[in-house]
Amino acid sequence: MSKLPSSTNDTGTLAWLGQFSPGDRLLAQKLLDGFVLVSRDDFIEHMRTLIISQAQSINGPVGLYAERELPHRYGIPHRLFKENRTTPRRAFGAAGPQAVKPTKAYDPSVGSEGIVAQMISELCRQFPKKFLDHPGPEQIRRKRARAFWVVTDLVGSGDRASRYLEAAWRVRSVRSWWSGRFIRFGVMAYAATEIGEERVSRHSCKPVVHFVIPCPTIDTVFSNNQAEKLKRLCTAYDPTRGESAKNPWGWHAPSLGYGNAGAMLVFAHGAPNNVPLMFHKASRKKAATWTPLFPSRVSAGISKEAFGIGLTAEKIEARLSNLGQHGLAKSKAVVNPNLPTSTIVLVLAALSRPPRLNDRVLAARTGLPSHELSKFLREVDRYGWTDSQRRLTDQGAAQLAHARKQLQLATDITPVGKNEPEPYYPSSLRRPI
Repeated sequence: MSKLPSSTNDTGTLAWLGQFSPGDRLLAQKLLDGFVLVSRDDFIEHMRTLIISQAQSINGPVGLYAERELPHRYGIPHRLFKENRTTPRRAFGAAGPQAVKPTKAYDPSVGSEGIVAQMISELCRQFPKKFLDHPGPEQIRRKRARAFWVVTDLVGSGDRASRYLEAAWRVRSVRSWWSGRFIRFGVMAYAATEIGEERVSRHSCKPVVHFVIPCPTIDTVFSNNQAEKLKRLCTAYDPTRGESAKNPWGWHAPSLGYGNAGAMLVFAHGAPNNVPLMFHKASRKKAATWTPLFPSRVSAGISKEAFGIGLTAEKIEARLSNLGQHGLAKSKAVVNPNLPTSTIVLVLAALSRPPRLNDRVLAARTGLPSHELSKFLREVDRYGWTDSQRRLTDQGAAQLAHARKQLQLATDITPVGKNEPEPYYPSSLRRPI
């Protein structure tokens, strides 16, 4: 995963770090180094792959809907489709909800739904028989859609995805289609926190949540001891502390971001509101000014070279070290990240300790997108290197042992041009005869 350039001469990052006291600066840099940056190309490519691969299991067209904020009353979202007022209450209308529509007349800004809506349009033009672009009730009936998928960049707290599903669930025709097993619900996201995934999955429509990577958070990236220190740091440098002005999330937003998620993920199209406030909120107090790294959650100030989630030799080495495989981390078998051997070694190392059946944990350990992880898990199973419980077989353990030997062999081989014998020094002396 790409990291923020905290150790480079990036002026914006260094200026942000300079706001911390000298005793906290090292801790702030550790938090900064744990962030994952997703480029626009990575986002589009992996989301397309995820949606296309999951759609293969649906026997019929799939309706795609870009997640966005919907109008609501007393916290209850308006129905997604219009219903007639006579009995039976039947949904009508050829057009579905607009992909991009501000909920407030005084705030016409567009969020992540813009890039998601564009991707959906391209998918529907490329596969017109498989995907439907925000279909309305009449199009769902006419095309016989069999899936209703909400597409988003991040499932953080799960609030917005749940509200979108609830807006569809409040339509009587939609509930009828679901009870008759004509249509099924799902959420397609680039990243999802464990809390957000659980909340969305508990909705009455029983949606299935699919994501490219598990969203890194302070709790999942760092040890318990380090996580507590970093949380205290986020609270101490919360730029909104002591402010009584109302904000969009209530009278006081949690220091770790919306839903108290503490997300450590930034997209090229913007930072989510689930990241700690000190990264994207400015202080209104004149006595203690604070300049955020992502003002108003805009990430355009970060160099484009910093974005990207591809595995490099350095990233693979760091992840193997985090797994306790220090010998493998320095092995010649993982030096070239372009070879599948290096990734297979990383997957085997991740499977060398429990839990092994939890794909979310394995994806976090390896840093692989979920669809690529599934491919490599099938590969090691086909080779007979894991059993039905994903435990390493003798052959799988032998593969790791062989990879470790690559380091030993490299150190044992004498470099070319240094064939001169080393001088002999006696280790002990004896009396001459």
